[in-house]
Amino acid sequence: MPEKSSAPWRTGNAAAAATEPADSTPAGSARFAGDAALTLSEHAAEPEAPAQPAAPPGSASPADRAARGARRWRALTSVRPLMWLVALAILCAWLLPGTLGHEPWKQDETYTFGIIQHMLDTGDLVVPTNAGQPFVEKPPIYDWVAAGLAWMFGRYLPLHDAARLASALFAGLTAYYTARVARRAVAAASWFDLRVIGTLALFASTLVVIKHVHDMMTDVALMAGAALGFCGLFELVLVHLRDEARLLPVDARRRRHAVLSGAAMYGAGVGVSLLAKGLFVPLVFGATTCAVLALYPACRTRSFAGALGVAALVCAPFALIWPICFYLHSEALFKVWLWDNNVGRFFGFSVAELGSENESRLFVLRTALSVGFPVVPLAVAALAGGAWRRWRDPRVALPAIFAGTGFAVLQSSATVRELYILPFIAPLAVLAMQGVEKLPRRVHVSWDMASRVLFGSVAALAWIIWSIMSNPANTHASLHRLGRWLPLDWVLPVKPGLIVAALLMTFGWLWLLPVFKYAGKWRGALSWCAGAILAWGLVSTLLLPWLDYAKSYRSVFESLSTKINIEWNDGDCMASTGLGESEAPMLYYYSGIEHRPTADTSATECTWLIQQSRRDNAREPAGEWRLFWSGARPGDTDELLRVFQRTPSAAQAAPGK
Repeated sequence: MPEKSSAPWRTGNAAAAATEPADSTPAGSARFAGDAALTLSEHAAEPEAPAQPAAPPGSASPADRAARGARRWRALTSVRPLMWLVALAILCAWLLPGTLGHEPWKQDETYTFGIIQHMLDTGDLVVPTNAGQPFVEKPPIYDWVAAGLAWMFGRYLPLHDAARLASALFAGLTAYYTARVARRAVAAASWFDLRVIGTLALFASTLVVIKHVHDMMTDVALMAGAALGFCGLFELVLVHLRDEARLLPVDARRRRHAVLSGAAMYGAGVGVSLLAKGLFVPLVFGATTCAVLALYPACRTRSFAGALGVAALVCAPFALIWPICFYLHSEALFKVWLWDNNVGRFFGFSVAELGSENESRLFVLRTALSVGFPVVPLAVAALAGGAWRRWRDPRVALPAIFAGTGFAVLQSSATVRELYILPFIAPLAVLAMQGVEKLPRRVHVSWDMASRVLFGSVAALAWIIWSIMSNPANTHASLHRLGRWLPLDWVLPVKPGLIVAALLMTFGWLWLLPVFKYAGKWRGALSWCAGAILAWGLVSTLLLPWLDYAKSYRSVFESLSTKINIEWNDGDCMASTGLGESEAPMLYYYSGIEHRPTADTSATECTWLIQQSRRDNAREPAGEWRLFWSGARPGDTDELLRVFQRTPSAAQAAPGK
C-alpha cells in the first residue's frame, strides 16, 4: 500500500529536514549519510545487478566504471576550498554576463527602469510611476530592491547596471533555495552531492531561466519568491511526516527550529510573490497547501496549523502594508491594479487595453516543453517513468501539484507570456532530478557529447562573428543573415575587459569538460549547463556592444537631446502621441524631457510634440507643426520616432485660446 511504502522515506528524509546542515559535525554527517542510504534504498537506487563473470584484463563493466567515476568525483569534491572557488566562478559566469554592461532594453527593462528612476528622483515608493505616468501593472518589490541597489552602487556603475543587480540578487536567492530543496529531498550530506549540483544545473540551464534572469524585470523577483515559498512548504511537510513515522528520537529544539524556519520561508515566499506580480502565485500556493492537507494526515494537525499561522504572520507585512498605503493614496489606481491587472488579465476583459493575449490553447504546453527544456521534459519523463506511482512522496507530489496548478491557471488565463512559467522551474527541477536518474547510461553519454558539439560550435561561431565585426564595415557581408535584426554598418569596439571575460569562460569550459565523465548519470546535465552558460556568456560579452547598439535607445535620444538643446527654452514642454511605455522613460533618462500625453495635438499648449508610429503609417499631427527631428534605433525598420516644433504662427495664437 502507498502508506506503508512511503514510511521509510518519511523517516529518513523528514529527519534530515528537521536538522541543520549535517556536515557541521561528525555525528550529523553520519546521521545524514544513514538517512540518505535509507532514502535511496526505497526510491533512488537501481536494482542490484546480478553477479557477472570476471571481466577480462583491460576491460571494465559499466558498474565498475560508474564506481570508479564516483570515487574520482568524491576525491575532487573533497578539496573544499577549490570546490567553493569553482562554484563561485561558475555562479559569476551565470549571473553577471548579460546583467552588466548594457543599457535598458525594450520591452520590460525600459519601463521597469522608468519606475526605478522615478523612485530615486521623487522618493515615492507607493505608486509605481513611469515617466510621470502611473504604471500600476505590478507591485513594486523588485523596484524597491533595484532602487536601493542603484542608490548604493550608482556612484560606481551606470545607474541602470546598478539597478539590474537586483536581478542577480533574486536569481542568486533562487539558486540557493533550489539547491536547498534538492539537498533536503535526497538527504544529502554535502552541498556538492551530485544530485544537488545536478538539480541546480538543470534549473540554471533551462532556456527560459538563462534568458530572463539577467533582465531588469519583476518576474525575476517572482521566481525567487516562488522558490523561497516552495522550499518552506517542502520542509514543513518533511518535518511533519517525520513526526508521523515516529521511528527516530525527536530533538525538540531542532524540530522547533525546523518548523519555524520552514514557516518563515513559506510566509516570506508567498509575500514576496504577492509584491512581485500580484495574486497569481500566492493563489497557486494556497491550492498546493490545500492539496497537502488532503494528501498527508500528518499535516492535518495542530502543529501544522500553528506553522501555517506563523507563515501568515510573516506574510502579513507583505500583504498589508503596501496595499493599504496604495489604497489610501489612490482608490482608483488601486482598483486598476487589483481588478484590471489581476482579475481582468485572467478573465480577459482588460486584455484589449493591456495586451499579452493568450495566443493559442496549447501555448503553455508548447512553451513549457520548448523554453522549459531541460527541466519540464525531464519532469514529464520522471512521471511517465514510474514516479507517478509514488504520488504520496513529497518529492513527486509537491512539485507536480504546484507546477501543474500553475500551468493550468496560465492555460486558462486570457493573458500569458512564455516567461510566466519562470516560478515553476525551480520546483520542477526536483522532479526532473528523478527523471535524470532513470535515464539509461547511453542517454547521459549522448547528451554530454551533443552538448559539447552544440555549445562548442556556438562558442566558435561567437568568436568568429566577433572577429568579423571587429574589422571594417566593408568586410561584414558574410554576416548578411544577421542584418535582419542587427546593423551591419557598425564596427565592434575592442573592449579588453569583455575579451578577458570571454577567454576565461572559454578556458573554464574546456577545463571542466574532462571532469564531467566522472559525474556518472549527471554528466549530460552538467555538460549541458556548462555549455549553456558558455554560450550565453560569450554572446553577452563578445557581442554585447553590438546587441546594445541595436537594442538600446541611447543613440536615438542622445541625438535628439543634442539637437533640441539649442532650441529648447525655459518653460517649454513636450506633448506626446502614441509614445509607448518603453520609449517614454528612455526619453526622460537620456534627454531629461518628461512627456505629456495628449489626445488632441492641436489643443496642447506645449511647444514640442513627440510622435511614435510605424514607418508605413506615419501621419502628420493635427495643428500647426513642423518636423524638427526623426530617428529610430539602428537596424529598426519598423518603429519611427518624430519630434515636431510648433510653428511661430501657432505659437503666437496658442496663448489666446
